[in-house]
Amino acid sequence: MHGLMSYQCFGRARSLRSDRALRSDRTSVRARSLHSDRADVATEVRLELGRYVATERNGRLVATRYVATKLRLELGRYVATERSTCLVAA
Repeated sequence: MHGLMSYQCFGRARSLRSDRALRSDRTSVRARSLHSDRADVATEVRLELGRYVATERNGRLVATRYVATKLRLELGRYVATERSTCLVAA
């Protein structure tokens, strides 16, 4: 756990006899948030097929879905930075 964030990688068990065994569905991002004191805090991020949550509306952080075009993992941490007027993961 790094501060308020904890990151885990999850995979699914697959049957070798199933056609779905060839399908790669381990690569999407899921995030759950915990609401406390008017702030949404990400408690878990799952790396599965590139989607992200981190936007601000009316001065409040809300969960929003985006397609990630580039995602990199450095020392087990994702850092949200602000470029222009939107939050991005770097």
